[in-house]
Amino acid sequence: MDQIRDDQSQRPKKLRYKIGDLLKATGLAKATYHDERKRIAHSHDKYEEAKVQILKIAQRFRLRGRWTAGYRRIQMELDQIGLHLSGDTIRKLMRELNIQVTLYNRHRKRLGKNS
Repeated sequence: MDQIRDDQSQRPKKLRYKIGDLLKATGLAKATYHDERKRIAHSHDKYEEAKVQILKIAQRFRLRGRWTAGYRRIQMELDQIGLHLSGDTIRKLMRELNIQVTLYNRHRKRLGKNS
């Protein structure tokens, strides 16, 4: 909708569409349109501090360039700090931060002559 408004601002005032006509054509309520514009203009990340803390904790448990702290360990550390988040939320934030634990299987069979 805002792209349409930007295009309209280029035109002379007499040739511009009215916002009411655009909303009728799209079937969008006027209140919904203004609520969305307000939400987009004043958007903020409510997990901003949690992301910073998760990144700090994950860096502390980084070993040989690999992430070794899973969401449970991070959740314990966050609880000690006083940030209480669910495991699903922590996994979602870890995915956004590209923190994925690299698993090491010590029971993996070796291939070759000695197997």
